[in-house]
Amino acid sequence: MKLLIVEGNNEQTRLQRGAFGIRPYHLTFQEMLRGLVPKAGTALAFPADGIGGLPTVAQLRQYDGVLWTGSSLSVTDAVPDVHRQLNFAHEVFESGVPFYGSCWGMQVATVVAGGKVALSGNGLEFGISKPIEVSAAGKESPFFKHRKTPYSTLCIHYDEVVKTPENAIVLASNAHSKVQAMTFDFKNGSFFGVQYHPEFSTSDMAQIGSFLAEKLVKSGDFSSLEEVQEFCLSLKEQKGIPPEISDYQLHTQEIRAWLRYISGD
Repeated sequence: MKLLIVEGNNEQTRLQRGAFGIRPYHLTFQEMLRGLVPKAGTALAFPADGIGGLPTVAQLRQYDGVLWTGSSLSVTDAVPDVHRQLNFAHEVFESGVPFYGSCWGMQVATVVAGGKVALSGNGLEFGISKPIEVSAAGKESPFFKHRKTPYSTLCIHYDEVVKTPENAIVLASNAHSKVQAMTFDFKNGSFFGVQYHPEFSTSDMAQIGSFLAEKLVKSGDFSSLEEVQEFCLSLKEQKGIPPEISDYQLHTQEIRAWLRYISGD
């Protein structure tokens, strides 16, 4: 199996976060894939960087799947970093290669396919999600048939899908966002994605929370820096964390199911 990982953040953001100890998202995906499909080969693409060298439609067809990471960007912003990723997502759909996206990746795919993404009326969903329910369609989906519901997961997003593409099937929802997972076809391709971050470990989430501590307090999501740090420590030490999060095999199960599906297993 040959997979392409698309990094959602630009180089400046990766360096800024890297100085704080946060791994670039493409490396998080690479490590996850080494555990899920050890024999798979992975390649990387960085459309936000604007340096060229992205695979053409013909070159994309050599891959068995494309996985798109999260990002600190908002797809609602009319900036080059966003436009370049939307353009590349069009190419992915044109190629017909199966397409998976976490959080930002799902939002990019949604907009390209004619849906709409906007700032959530419920504000930020951060850390551990509100309980997520699998829809009736989700229970029939190969991506969720083994998922026990309701479940929680790791998440961080301000934006959400407010209008799905025309033929989309919503697979999971919660009290914060009606679209927590969905699938749809567009152009020559198929998409599956989630609004959360199955690829994150609790340590990843703790590191991001520590990095954003002041912002989380200013936004009112936490009352103090101490409260943020206590939450991050509980993530690191996995105290009071639901088993479907603390067990990485359970947390990544949707991505594993998608990989099996596209490989024909």
